[in-house]
Amino acid sequence: MSLTTAPLTAQAGLQQDHWTALGNMVSTWTAAGLYSLRWQERSGSHDGTDAGDRRVEDLDQRLREYFVTGHADFDAIELDTQGWAPFTKQVYRCCRAIAPGTTITYQELAQRAGNKAASRAVGAAMARNRILLVIPCHRVVSAGGGLRGFSAPGGLQTKQFLLDLETE
Repeated sequence: MSLTTAPLTAQAGLQQDHWTALGNMVSTWTAAGLYSLRWQERSGSHDGTDAGDRRVEDLDQRLREYFVTGHADFDAIELDTQGWAPFTKQVYRCCRAIAPGTTITYQELAQRAGNKAASRAVGAAMARNRILLVIPCHRVVSAGGGLRGFSAPGGLQTKQFLLDLETE
């Protein structure tokens, strides 16, 4: 079972900044859909940036809604799944189905994805999630309900902020 993330192919090139309550996020798009959404500072040029792209505008609106209300419907956003193994795709599909304001364990997510013994593989998939918030890995917690690893800036504080935002 491979959980590697393939490098972005040459067909990509559309990148856009999205300002959030937690800082700048950058989305990267390909013809297939959203390739990544991460918190980061932008550096250098913005290859292919097009603020008029409807996909970008739609994501920006949904992010604004999310940070105001704690809820936004990201389901309609098409994802570029290149580089994802079949089990990883299933894990991410199931993760997207976790309702805002709720959490499930790595083991429960593994079971929903079809392999209840694969909680470590689920943890690895969550750690490699390149599409934050749209694939809400912050809603996945340890067996005892505690917060475990979150690779976004701010780590567990950011994870807790997002969970609190969704339950207010």
